[in-house]
Amino acid sequence: MKASEKYTNVFGSMNHLSNKIPWTTGLSNMVEFVVWNTSSVLGVSKKEYWKQIVDWVKSDELKDLKNEDVIKVIEKRLDSIMLETEQLETYSKKSTGICTAREALRRVKYFSEDYLNKEFDIFLSLVSDSYLDMFYKQFISFEEKNSWSTHGNSGLFECSTKLTAMFMDNLAYNNKSNILVANELKLNGKKNPDQILKYCLMYNYLLEHKFIEKDAKFLLLFIGGKEVQYEREVELNKEIEYCKKKNRHDLISQPIIEKASDLLIKSITWMDMMKFNETYLEQLDSKYQVEHKLIKGFNNSLNEKSFMQN
Repeated sequence: MKASEKYTNVFGSMNHLSNKIPWTTGLSNMVEFVVWNTSSVLGVSKKEYWKQIVDWVKSDELKDLKNEDVIKVIEKRLDSIMLETEQLETYSKKSTGICTAREALRRVKYFSEDYLNKEFDIFLSLVSDSYLDMFYKQFISFEEKNSWSTHGNSGLFECSTKLTAMFMDNLAYNNKSNILVANELKLNGKKNPDQILKYCLMYNYLLEHKFIEKDAKFLLLFIGGKEVQYEREVELNKEIEYCKKKNRHDLISQPIIEKASDLLIKSITWMDMMKFNETYLEQLDSKYQVEHKLIKGFNNSLNEKSFMQN
């Protein structure tokens, strides 16, 4: 049985981006992030961790000791390393290496783009369709029909679509208005050198495999820590040249370039998104208490990120 079949056999699957994914799936995706990225818990990858233990055990000073004595020495060394890597201030320079659980949490909560992605997934799955209408109408015109579904980068998305080479951040799809939005999230980083073409490859794949409807409008929205405006033609030409140099001919086929020429690219900073959220809350009736709490909570979390403190 293939890995994707094992996954869908246990956790289920989806067959169209219009499928409504419950917000609780965002929590399991957070757990998925933790178990697949052990550095978020240990401070280093699982392989680096056990290799370090093996190296210590095989050292000359430990090879003649009893097992219980070896264990004591290893525990002491781990404690010493974790003491060295732990930071006691919220925004102290991000350390590396094996660390305590507290330090691991500090690294992901304030410094990790992957962790922010998961927070965003949960946020987008819980906000109202009215919020998504207003947010996306800043960038693309459509008739408000209140029918959004959102998808984070997860085993559910990958194993259902069989799209294993696409590391998207988050997708929002409006089936009635036939709009696909790719939310590409950044801290302070810029777009990858082949990112537009990769998203167009994804679009064509989803269309071919009937996960989206024909002629769906496509918006690539960059959300980041810095103000960056992308000119489609300029960026596309750069990406084509880059892919030629890297022999990525799969990304510069005619159908992909045609889709890229039709793609809408927009950007917004996290700070401006927070301002939008505040404005949205001002016009939102106080009886919508849950959405008030949700949006305020997301703004608070964004405001705590390390890149917001510069």
